[in-house]
Amino acid sequence: MPRRAKKNRQSRIQSGKGPEETAFSAESEVENIAAFVERLRSIPSPGDDAAEVESSGRPAKRAKATGSYDAICVAREHLTLATPKASESQECPVVVRRDVGEVLALQLCNTDPNVPARGIWQLHIFPRAKSRGAGFRVCFPLSEENFSRGLQTALKVAEVQGFDPGDEGCLWASVCVSVRQDDNLFHLDVSIDIKWNERVTIWGSERARSTSQQTLRKEVFRTWYPDLHLPDSTLSWSPQDFYEAACIPDKETTDAEVSSMQIPQLHAKLYPFQRRAVQWLLGREGVHWVQGSQENGGIRPYVPPTSEKSLVFFTTAKDADGNMVYLSPLLGVAARDTALFQCLQEFRGGILAEEMGLGKTLEVIALVLLHQRPKSPAMVFDPFLGRDLVATSATLIIAPSSLLDQWLSELGTHAPSLKVMYYPGIRKLAKLKDGAELSAEGLAQHDVVITTYEVLRTEIWAASDEPGRSMRNEKQYERLKSPLVQLSWWRVCIDEAQMVENWTNNAAKLARRIPRVNAWGVTGTPVKDDIQKDLRGLLLFLRYEPFASDTKIWNLLTTLDKTSFRKLFNLLSMRHSKSLVRNEIAIPPQKRYVITMPFTAVEEQHYQSLFEELAPTCGLDPRGNPLEAYWDPEDPGVQSAMRLALDRLRQTVLHPEVGNRNRRALGQKTGPMRTVAEVLEAMLEQTDGAMRSDQRSLLTARLTRGQILACQKRVNDALSVWQEVLSKSTGMVSECRAQLDIEIQEARKGNSSETQSAPDDGEPEDREDVVPPRVGEARRRLRSALEIQHRAVFFCANAYFSIKSNEETSVPGSEEFQRWERLEVEGYDHAKAIRKEILQESHGKAKKLMERLAKAAAQQTFAVIPEFKSIKQKGLESRKISDALEQLGGALDDQANQLDDWREHVIQLLLKPLVDEENDETTGEEYEESTKLQDEILVYLQVLRTALADRHAAITGQKNFLVEHETKAAIRMATEGDGPFPERLLELMRIRDVIKPPFVEGDPLSSLRGLVSELRGLTVKLRHDAATGSSRAANELTVVSNLLKSTLSHQGEQAKAVTVMEKEVERFMDTLNTRIEFYRQLQEVSDMVGEYEYSTEDAALETALQAAQRQEENLQTRLATAESKYRYLLHLKEAEANSEEQRMCVICQSPFSIGVLTVCGHQFCKECITLWFRAHRNCPVCKRHLHQSNLHDITLKPQELRVHTEPNTGGIDSSEKSHMMAARKVSTIYTEFNTDKLAEIKNIDLDGPSFTTKVDTLTRHLLWLRESDPGAKSIVFSQYKEFLEVLALAFRRYRIGFTSFDKAHGITNFKEDPGTEVFLLHARAHASGLNLVNASHVFLCEPLLNTALELQAIARVDRIGQQHETTVWLYIVDGTVEESIYDLSVQRRMEHMGRNLKGKSKESTPELLDANLEVANSLEMQQAHLSKLMGKDGISGEAVDKDDLWTCLFGHLGSKSGSENQPPANPATRRFLAAEAAERRRVEGEDGV
Repeated sequence: MPRRAKKNRQSRIQSGKGPEETAFSAESEVENIAAFVERLRSIPSPGDDAAEVESSGRPAKRAKATGSYDAICVAREHLTLATPKASESQECPVVVRRDVGEVLALQLCNTDPNVPARGIWQLHIFPRAKSRGAGFRVCFPLSEENFSRGLQTALKVAEVQGFDPGDEGCLWASVCVSVRQDDNLFHLDVSIDIKWNERVTIWGSERARSTSQQTLRKEVFRTWYPDLHLPDSTLSWSPQDFYEAACIPDKETTDAEVSSMQIPQLHAKLYPFQRRAVQWLLGREGVHWVQGSQENGGIRPYVPPTSEKSLVFFTTAKDADGNMVYLSPLLGVAARDTALFQCLQEFRGGILAEEMGLGKTLEVIALVLLHQRPKSPAMVFDPFLGRDLVATSATLIIAPSSLLDQWLSELGTHAPSLKVMYYPGIRKLAKLKDGAELSAEGLAQHDVVITTYEVLRTEIWAASDEPGRSMRNEKQYERLKSPLVQLSWWRVCIDEAQMVENWTNNAAKLARRIPRVNAWGVTGTPVKDDIQKDLRGLLLFLRYEPFASDTKIWNLLTTLDKTSFRKLFNLLSMRHSKSLVRNEIAIPPQKRYVITMPFTAVEEQHYQSLFEELAPTCGLDPRGNPLEAYWDPEDPGVQSAMRLALDRLRQTVLHPEVGNRNRRALGQKTGPMRTVAEVLEAMLEQTDGAMRSDQRSLLTARLTRGQILACQKRVNDALSVWQEVLSKSTGMVSECRAQLDIEIQEARKGNSSETQSAPDDGEPEDREDVVPPRVGEARRRLRSALEIQHRAVFFCANAYFSIKSNEETSVPGSEEFQRWERLEVEGYDHAKAIRKEILQESHGKAKKLMERLAKAAAQQTFAVIPEFKSIKQKGLESRKISDALEQLGGALDDQANQLDDWREHVIQLLLKPLVDEENDETTGEEYEESTKLQDEILVYLQVLRTALADRHAAITGQKNFLVEHETKAAIRMATEGDGPFPERLLELMRIRDVIKPPFVEGDPLSSLRGLVSELRGLTVKLRHDAATGSSRAANELTVVSNLLKSTLSHQGEQAKAVTVMEKEVERFMDTLNTRIEFYRQLQEVSDMVGEYEYSTEDAALETALQAAQRQEENLQTRLATAESKYRYLLHLKEAEANSEEQRMCVICQSPFSIGVLTVCGHQFCKECITLWFRAHRNCPVCKRHLHQSNLHDITLKPQELRVHTEPNTGGIDSSEKSHMMAARKVSTIYTEFNTDKLAEIKNIDLDGPSFTTKVDTLTRHLLWLRESDPGAKSIVFSQYKEFLEVLALAFRRYRIGFTSFDKAHGITNFKEDPGTEVFLLHARAHASGLNLVNASHVFLCEPLLNTALELQAIARVDRIGQQHETTVWLYIVDGTVEESIYDLSVQRRMEHMGRNLKGKSKESTPELLDANLEVANSLEMQQAHLSKLMGKDGISGEAVDKDDLWTCLFGHLGSKSGSENQPPANPATRRFLAAEAAERRRVEGEDGV
């Protein structure tokens, strides 16, 4: 017996199944408990007796029938509570009710959800909203001490779903409540059974897929089946997860089964791993090959072992009663029997994911030969399309267009007995003469039908169901039906199955619709990047349920359930890697060589200049050090700049013009790629332009300094500065004039033949305005020099005037005064002459157009607007039209008079003489004064255009909306006081409104065209009436016909006049623009010689003078650097013919590779000239005075090929390194090559221009292969398609046969044409699956950081079927970013190899090391995100991770040798120069003291 409760009404709670009760306090109102008991008693129960029903005063409710689905009880929980009785006299017998959840709601509440402390949980019981009766809420406090996790979850299930919903697959709680009284205690017992309805269909009910049910299932697994509970957060996924999950057939057991597998019709021998693969393929189609069986070629039905029969998504567990059940957290299913779901695992087909080059094609051919369709009815039902189809034993193969010929060739070679055909699509089929034979019935007669994804993409319309629509009439033509969906194919294989990863494209949609018994996805790279996206498309094609239809389950699988994922794809997919079957295959060995080469001097100069230009854009100096303290490598802007810089440098290493940005930098946007000589010319032009710009800036700065000195009253000093500038600018002008004369002569020579052969087009003056680009550039340079000279002459004249006006230095009337006055006058006259020459071109253009305008005015050749003639005869029916025509004609005549006046006024304004035509003196305000005239002309031209548009509308009936919009905008601006001459514009627009013809849009009587239309209509009517004998109609017809004829004539003449006048307005505008340009240039010249614009205070002038001096120094240094660079480029051009000549230092008489070229053209080794410069500051040869900026560093690398040395094998233990280095020649990634053979390649003579180092070396290498490996073919791979275009130019020049992936039939030509030696392949080509085993050499034009790109190219030749040794040649240019990229790539692959060597014997053989290289390569391919290997957002090459950017850009700089600081080779010379430098420093020190 429980003890009596205290006054605070302690209640008791018990969690579990034991009888012991624990007291706990609770606050419950008497009325609520009474209402609760009353409601509980009202619930009908099969155990209620009739007396209790009668005493209640209410009829008993009919018990609600339970659902029709069997339910599994997965858990049971029990709760007992005790609270003081509501009343001493209250009678409360035991009341027990089951399944009360539909009437009563149980809710677990926390009284303070913000502070989830213990002891504050309460159980609330209250009626559900849909139940009838008074409301109440009973609250029972709960103790946390005995409050189990299971009870909490059970109460949550009861709260959400407290009764059987009657839907399959749903979780719910069966709640049994018992109340009783014992002395003064009120007892409450709650039993909760957690039940899970079994499914009767695979998909379950809609309610079972709801979010609330998903949450309940998650809590159930978390509480009672924690081992099956899926994680709460998304797991980390990579492509490697798929490759680790794929099945690898067991070698021992399977080899015993298939060791003697024979396929008589297969003309090829299968490797052991291929036989195992074929057995696995057969098993997935429900059969297997049995040794010794002669029936059906050894094929027997396959009965999988018990281990394979268990469903991959289900796990056995125990229910609440200890019975065996099957649970699937992924599908959200509990079942006692999985027979319903067995069909999910009986799927036929799968994913053949052999690594590239392991013979997937041959395995599929073997499957086709071994397993053919058994005898079946002629028509079979297809459940996917829901209709009967013709059954065929054919296999349909869908492949990329680039692999079509390869499939046809492989089938013809290895299975000639098969009947094979290519299906070109229904559209092309209709064009074939024998198209009838290629109908669905014709396709069914073949063994193999091949088509392409492109055919599927264009044929989706013919494969989709015809849309239903109501039609009044019968269809006249039958809709074409694709035969692909009219047959029940025995097997459908999609090659390069990753192409259906986007399941929304038409090809993927049609591939899924094609009826089939067996479905196969064949691909070496099923996962490019994202497992969830890439594999979904494959499962949709395979129709593997439930993932093909239920996106939620698929997302759940690929985010949280790796266990089920591995089981699924271990069942569906199979993969061998080369590293696993290396000992079973007979692929000839592969040699790997890396060859480094130096730049030519031109390329070196261009690359280093670009490197120094791009480094600051990344916020770094040329050594990779930050320029600012706040430089942030995580800044997206910095990373974008570094990616762009790296991409441009990599392109430049290949060729200076690869890439749009590099082409624009050299001044060429389109056109053929340049040779090295052409690149040098472009660099010379750019450097020359930069040098002239710096020279102009320097002289301008000096002129400004002279102005500052003049403001400081230091006129003589200013005059000295200006005279120095005048001297230099005069030399510049002479040089530019001479260059302009040369360019004009060259242009005349080039145009003489064209002028003789070109037809006369009647407009010779237009051709005269066309200036050749080089002549135009020469004129611009002369103009720039003249502007500097003009300023210098003018300022000197100002100085002469200032000196003359200073009575302290020049007495008026003295000889000295007269001399200064003469110099002043001569200076101003000279400045005026220079100004005229500067303005000569713009003045000449304006003058030429003005003369043409004056000539036209004198000859009266302007358009004459015809006048309308009065109508002499008017008919009765045509009177209305005649009156409208007279009214319109009068309006047009009035407007014509005003147009003539406006036009004449514009001509007079345009012919006003220009300044300087009569030696007028300029005031500096010419441009401002000309603006007024310009505004007036613009206003008149605007109103002329508007009036002509009005006239055109009245003639043709069509408005010019553009002119209308411009007119409204001009009027609006003028109304606001803006725009040119607003008052005059508004005045003219008012006149225009008065004379505007009365055109109304839509009114045919308001335009000539409308009137013509009305007259034609009337003519038709009158002609009909006259034909009936009406004389009145005949007379009227004569009048109307004459009127129509004259109106048509007027319309044509008026339209022609308007067109001519519109052209005249354009001519007026051209003349105005040339006048404006003349005055603009005149104003610019005047502004150049204006007074000093800044403060003339003494302090401000002194500060400005110091700043000007510093600016001059900087510009002088920049100019000297540009001059030395220009001199160096000239030196390269001059020395191009003697590129092999050894360079000797004049000082130490020793050869050098790192040197200095002076601006005077002499070259020395760097150490000698450094020591000499410290002592003498002049050129050792010509004694010209030198500044540091006059010295240009040069690198004269020996032009030889050499083998690249392997970098340090980071990431491998020292003991392993020693062994690997011992076997280096045969074990490292790239091995050594015979130096004699390198010399042979280098010595091959090319009878043509040099393209670049890499292009020339590759060309020589291919020519060398003709002799050393006759008949060999090669693949040339680059990540940049544009570089392959450069190679194509070189190969054509040197007669090397080539084709490319992008050329039509390029693959076939490479395989079949002996003269095609080279196949060009770029990284963005979709070349997966391409078989080019007829090639034995692969040239990698540049190192790649993403090794997967390199391996995909190599796999085209290094694969099963290769009969020759394969050789991979990697080209690297020394001292560039390519070194950094190569070292980083090799380091990572060596790390893979190092991990594979862990724990292995130190006596590893070279073969073992090669095997580890295969493993490393496989890991690279499997871990690579293939869709992210190539760059985006303007990056043409491969994608580079942000953490690798700095290393790729600057990593090679730390490994440079210290050759730049090597002392002179001659010790005596070194000692002498060092002593001289020391003496010079000592003397300078004494002078300083």
